[in-house]
Amino acid sequence: MSDIALTAVEYERVFAVLDRCDSVRTVTEFRDVIVEAIPAAFPIRHASCFVGDTFESQFTDRNATVTAAGSGSGSGSWETIKANYQEHWARHDVFNLPQARQQLQSTRVASLSELGGLPKPAAVYVHEYLHPHQMHSITAMHLDLAAGGHALIGLFDPDKDAIRPKDLLALRLLARQLSILTRGLQTLPGLDLFAKLTARQREVATLVADGRSNASIAGQLNLTQDTVKKYVSRILAATGCASRTELAIDVRRQSF
Repeated sequence: MSDIALTAVEYERVFAVLDRCDSVRTVTEFRDVIVEAIPAAFPIRHASCFVGDTFESQFTDRNATVTAAGSGSGSGSWETIKANYQEHWARHDVFNLPQARQQLQSTRVASLSELGGLPKPAAVYVHEYLHPHQMHSITAMHLDLAAGGHALIGLFDPDKDAIRPKDLLALRLLARQLSILTRGLQTLPGLDLFAKLTARQREVATLVADGRSNASIAGQLNLTQDTVKKYVSRILAATGCASRTELAIDVRRQSF
């Protein structure tokens, strides 16, 4: 793609998105703006924005934003589609594959067409989740956030040829510029997630971060081990953490 030259049209698209993001100061504001700005400038109908403290935790971000309600997807509301993704498909997302991660970290933008052969779970995700929701053009953009955080912007369209080589090149230019902005945004990605925890759940999460077993936590808080197990499961679901280890890392970073 190195022999492709951008035209004035592609540069205008990049500048249009940057202009929309110029006054953004927080991660929350960025989420809301970017899912509208890119579809308004590029030939893409829908966008999503996921954030996380680690690359992997982005995919379980329950606060992910999507293109505004009412834009339609061809099959169900975005909130329903997002809930289905979080419950059944996040762990199979094609952009969490090693080859996709390598592409995203080297060029900041990857498309499904560039990934080659997919393992069966990822192929099922494409054919049973994305395609039925009229998402045939599938592209992702990776951005850096403060404190080592990550943002993943998904770009989707019913037309599998919506994004041309010049558009990919322009999106990569846009991603380089946006990362300069997003690294300075206020509010760590994980704060919104932990705000959902009750006081007791925060107490349990803190003890998990201290390396305490369920039996030890139960003894200190005068609970049964089964109750502690249920607390931990609910905490993982609320924060989007995939394991006790990931939860412990996030708790230490946030320090509640």
